[in-house]
Amino acid sequence: MAMLGQLTTEHAQRTLILLQKKHQTKIAMSRLPRSTKGGFIPTRIHVLAQKIILKYRKRRFARQFKMIGLLFAVTIISTLYYSKCIQSSALSLHQRKANPASFGMHSDTTAANKKCALLFFGLIKDSFQTISLPSIKRNILDPNLQCDIFLHTYNLTDVPLNKRNAELTVHKVNVSHAYLLTNNVVLEEMNSFHEKRKTVLEHTRKFYHRGWGECCSSHDNMIKQWNSIQGVWDLMQQYEQKNGNSNGNGKHSKYYDQVGLFRSDVYYTRPIDIFDSKGAVPSFALHHGYNDRLFYGSYENARIWASQRFEFVDTFEKKYMKFFNLLELDKWSRIKSFLGYKYKDGYHSESFVKNLMDHSGINVELKDICVWRVRTGQKILAGDCDGMSGFSTFGEVKSYRPKKNESGVSWSMVVE
Repeated sequence: MAMLGQLTTEHAQRTLILLQKKHQTKIAMSRLPRSTKGGFIPTRIHVLAQKIILKYRKRRFARQFKMIGLLFAVTIISTLYYSKCIQSSALSLHQRKANPASFGMHSDTTAANKKCALLFFGLIKDSFQTISLPSIKRNILDPNLQCDIFLHTYNLTDVPLNKRNAELTVHKVNVSHAYLLTNNVVLEEMNSFHEKRKTVLEHTRKFYHRGWGECCSSHDNMIKQWNSIQGVWDLMQQYEQKNGNSNGNGKHSKYYDQVGLFRSDVYYTRPIDIFDSKGAVPSFALHHGYNDRLFYGSYENARIWASQRFEFVDTFEKKYMKFFNLLELDKWSRIKSFLGYKYKDGYHSESFVKNLMDHSGINVELKDICVWRVRTGQKILAGDCDGMSGFSTFGEVKSYRPKKNESGVSWSMVVE
């Protein structure tokens, strides 16, 4: 019995020791980190993983912080920029004209300090106030604010009929609308024109351009245009003589650095900066020559374009006037040509101007400037620039039409 009791006591002690060791092991194991699957992972690996995770979180936070800072900076810069733009656009026209260089009006920073003139010629039609004038102010005057403005037109009460231009109805005009553009205006009477240009009219009619149909409505209109261009150039020179500097010989040197000449009876679709070329015309309606609806460039080049046409008549006839294409003649004229009569191509405005400029050695640039002719009855010939970039589809053309709040009256686009 004693032996049995001793064995029982030893067994109990060993059992107690095993239980204590097992309990300590459980406590130690419970302090180890558990994996996602419920098992245990070594402590060093756990610590390393924690460091990597912490470092990744710091980097992600840093990137997020940089992105937020960048977005905040862009927002601040954009706000300041648009605020400046709004303040600049709110300045009055008088302030802009007083110091044009500070507003970046021209691509050439020196252009703002140069003197310039905008010369308008042609008829004041019934649509001048409603269609032509708003486009002139927006696309010619505003981009060239420091320029002086001059205009020559004819003192008419109605626009003459023109079969070739499909102007078959008499439309009354208010020529006083010319003063809405400038006070520097010449209103020439038609009697004055005929007296002054009688000789050249009678002479050049012998060589009228037969492609224009019967003589001599279109031909006479061309001579009237030349006279109007010469008239507005003379008006500008009168102003020069009053304000220019004497060159020491009793004569006045040129007062302007850059000059632009523009028809007053058309619709201008895009802004024109007259300082971007020494000599430029539109790139459409060339007709084997140069478009004659506008010209801008240096003073000397503009002088040739505007004031040398009548002086160039004799030279043109002797050196540049070509014989007419027989295929464009009527039957009777063809018979006469076979009998020895030679028809000359005559006076075509675009080819005449090109010969004038080429003869004078002036390089002329062709610019993508779209100008729509405006006919009586509030009609715009919106097909004039067909083929030019931005004017090839009806949707593109439509985007340039006059706004309703500008015209105020009904008008129509005619696509020829």
